This record gives sequence, structure tokens and C-alpha cells, in this order.
Amino acid sequence: MSYYLLTVESSHRTGFGLQVEPGVRIRELAARVGDMDVPVPGDRLLLLFPEEGVWQAPLAGFGIEAWRDGDLFYTRSDPSDPEFVLAIGGNRGPEDLPVGTQIWLDDRAPTGGHRTKGWRHIIEGLTTGPWIHVPPGDDEDDAGQDTGSGSADRDG
Repeated sequence: MSYYLLTVESSHRTGFGLQVEPGVRIRELAARVGDMDVPVPGDRLLLLFPEEGVWQAPLAGFGIEAWRDGDLFYTRSDPSDPEFVLAIGGNRGPEDLPVGTQIWLDDRAPTGGHRTKGWRHIIEGLTTGPWIHVPPGDDEDDAGQDTGSGSADRDG
């Protein structure tokens, strides 16, 4: 069984790949999958294009949108209900990913979470960490710098 992640509302190119919106609510996803079924870069995604069939693409990134300024950590995600942003690898641009495309994690090539400590550990770290919430639309320059997508908690 493959895992549904999201339905595309928009996308834009970043240094991490083709970043897709909306974010994925982590508590909701973790409730539907095994604790160790944490998507990591390189996992295979299934893109179900409206009226065009299915394509495959590599997962380039899946993590909290966060940045650091000194000892402070900022995120656009609500730390009490964290969302991860997803980036698709490859050369696709926003024009290649129509609104309404469904994105699924292909579990025929699972990682088994072998590079993470599992969803419980990730969620606990995010919800208890020293995050400062910067709601979307606020000027991140006022809150810090070094923007980007953080990644799920990884071992070594």
C-alpha cells in the first residue's frame, strides 16, 4: 500500500528541489503509517497527475521549514501541530506539476525509517523544542536568516 501525502495546491523551485504546497501535517500522517515509516530523501514518490496518469520522482526533501539565527530556531509551522514541506527531486518546474496532482509515498521502496528514530521521536522533538513560530506572511527578515527546509531527525 502506498501512503497518500498531499494534493498539490502550488509549487515553486528552490535550492532543495520543487517545493510543494500545502505542507503535510505530521501528526495526521504519523497516525496513518507505522512509526518507522518516515519518508527520507531518495524515497520514491508517485505523482498522480489529473487526467495524465502516474509518474515517479525521487523525494528530495521532507522536513520542517525552519531557520536559525544564533541560538534561536524559527519556523512557519505551528510547533504544536507541525507540518513538513515536501520537495521533489529532478528537473521539474512548477509548470510541470499541475494543481490537483496527488503525491503518494511508494511503499514498494520503503526505507523502514532506518535513518530516523521514528515519528514519535520526531514529533516529541518538534513539539517540545525551543521553536519560535513565525506565521506565514510575517517578514522572516525580522525573525532571522538562513532560511530553508530542515529535515526530519536523523541518526548520524
